Amino acid sequence: MTGRLMLWGWFLLLALPLTAQSEEAQQSDLLLQRIQFTDTARESGSSSIPFSIASPVLHASFNTTSFAPPPTSTRLKDLVPDSERPQTKGVVAASTFFKGQLTTEGEVANNATNDAGIPSRIDQRDDGTKRMVRMALTGTNGQFRYGINYRSAGKAFFNSPDQTVREMWGEWGMGIAKLRSSSGQTWNNVDLDPSRARIQHTFNRIGLAVAKPAWPELSLTYTRSALASSFDPSGAIPQRSQSNSMEAALSYAGLTWNARLSSSYILTNDETRGSSQSTAFAQTLVATYRPMNTLTLAPTLSYRTETQSWSGATIQTPMASLSLLYKQSQRLLVSAMGGYTSTSSSDGLIDTNSIVGKGMFALHLDPIYGHPTTISLEAAYTNTTNRAVARLDSEDLSGLVRILVASL
Repeated sequence: MTGRLMLWGWFLLLALPLTAQSEEAQQSDLLLQRIQFTDTARESGSSSIPFSIASPVLHASFNTTSFAPPPTSTRLKDLVPDSERPQTKGVVAASTFFKGQLTTEGEVANNATNDAGIPSRIDQRDDGTKRMVRMALTGTNGQFRYGINYRSAGKAFFNSPDQTVREMWGEWGMGIAKLRSSSGQTWNNVDLDPSRARIQHTFNRIGLAVAKPAWPELSLTYTRSALASSFDPSGAIPQRSQSNSMEAALSYAGLTWNARLSSSYILTNDETRGSSQSTAFAQTLVATYRPMNTLTLAPTLSYRTETQSWSGATIQTPMASLSLLYKQSQRLLVSAMGGYTSTSSSDGLIDTNSIVGKGMFALHLDPIYGHPTTISLEAAYTNTTNRAVARLDSEDLSGLVRILVASL
């Protein structure tokens, strides 16, 4: 009897692992039936993704990103070849839950080149100043939408460097009206450099927009913000200020054009000057006009006036610019931009005028060794006049001939 019990015991000990493995296999089979792994990297088009996971509850995708920052210098002779320009490379992961009602997205990017221009691998993340991390969550519940955004980039990152932004927002649709509210913070000196102060900006914003098909859109936005410095190094002047602003905007879009006219009133209290106030009015007109499918004109007009209570001075800043883009076909592209800015104060301490112009003529040539080739002629002109301090006047005229193995 005892021998039989021992045999049954050994049989159960051997059977239990087999049973557990069988249950795990069944669960794995069920899980694989609910989650489908697909590889669409071979698909053509910009919408293809290297890797995705799909299920009735969850859909996740992974994709690589690349960004080349535009040139910051207005002097064409300071430009470098596109092959030597810095770039960033990263990975984006996006997930969708509950049939699209909840979406999450995360991104990690790193400079693809170092200061010497030598390519480096993206997984070399020993220098946090060259890295960017971004996360976003968006949800929908009927007419209500909400979301949370976070982004932090080091001071050596190419796109929007040395800045951290976190924001929480909500949007409620009410027929032709839409109410949106948001609050958040932004600050610089992400890496806490002891030689620089951190400027933190806190804001709360609420806006109402009324729009109807074929009607102009009217929006009204109120913003309350505060600016404060922290981690001030020795000898630095602390910054403390609060501002309240109200903006009214009217937007309209036609078949061949669209325009937006906005007017803002900004009241700022500078706590470092004994809560002294400055009042600013700003009017801005931005428009886009396409008389033909091949031609686009984009004029911009703005005027800002600011009155400082502590000095009694009034600063006026008018600005006008016009951009032109003409693309006859894939073989010819012409673009031009011109702008004028003036800043003057009633006390005569500020009086500057600036004229900027830039143009480009690009022609697509026959392929060279099977690669499309473009030749472009570019020119730029900058003239800055400082009537308050004459020795600060500057003028620059430059030109550039560029041959690029790429499509327009």
